[in-house]
Amino acid sequence: MRSPARKSDRGGTARLGDVLSTLLQKRGYAQTLALDEARTAWASAAGDPAAGTRVVSFRDGVLTVEVASAAERYELEAFRRDELVAGWRRNPASPPLRKIVFKVGSSRP
Repeated sequence: MRSPARKSDRGGTARLGDVLSTLLQKRGYAQTLALDEARTAWASAAGDPAAGTRVVSFRDGVLTVEVASAAERYELEAFRRDELVAGWRRNPASPPLRKIVFKVGSSRP
């Protein structure tokens, strides 16, 4: 004899938002969306200097930006970090930012 179906066993009882959130996480879309948002926010906050940089990751509020040279890395870390963080936070559409990490790399998309 079949036991009566529990509420969680019946179709249609899960909230659509929960189902979509789970699907996005399982498929990796959530990270892709967060990275796209971070790239947009970085371009807005950095302006013209963003042309020589590339956002490579955004996870748990930590933005990792690749730059072309050690000199550029030093300039951004030592002289522009506070300005960049402030520009990021001025934009209400920007995701929450804890820290910016600069690393030297190819800086090519």
